Amino acid sequence: MKRCQLSKEDEESLNHKLLLQFQKIDLTKVSYMHVFLPIQKYHEPDTYPIINYVKEFFPKIILVVSRSNFSDYSMQHYILDHQTIFETNEWGIPEPVSGVEVPPLFIDFILVPLLAFDIDGHRVGYGKGFYDRFFALCTLETQRVGLSFFDPIGRIADRNEHDVVLTKAITPNRIYSFSSHGHDTSSKDI
Repeated sequence: MKRCQLSKEDEESLNHKLLLQFQKIDLTKVSYMHVFLPIQKYHEPDTYPIINYVKEFFPKIILVVSRSNFSDYSMQHYILDHQTIFETNEWGIPEPVSGVEVPPLFIDFILVPLLAFDIDGHRVGYGKGFYDRFFALCTLETQRVGLSFFDPIGRIADRNEHDVVLTKAITPNRIYSFSSHGHDTSSKDI
């Protein structure tokens, strides 16, 4: 995995650039934002600076984190606040122990973890389908925004007709936007 080959300095630099790109996203109409917490052993993008940015500059946005159910590959979603208590599950994912549950239909912005994404907005995750099931429970207007240290690959080979594509993907140097049909509709270079 390319992320694991990054030096600590490169990873810190890329995380800082991801935050700068994220700050270009219009959050004025977002009410509930789901944020994944990074699995450190997999060197996922660090979402804590994004969480802190949202708390400081968009305090009306309710941040939401999930707890995974490995028996049916579903997720339950809870408000992230100063009272949230976390435990790390067997996969290394920090998860809320309990809290105020949020229905997926309320969530209008999802930060999505991924291993890779392609030029049409399809993503590769860890293969369990947690986020695909989550997306199916959200509205069609919910923004699905992937975070990646790397640019898209040409085309993911094992697509299927039920895949829900990303609406955006943020990389350290660019924001990619995708239509609901998965075609790149615009992009912004820095």
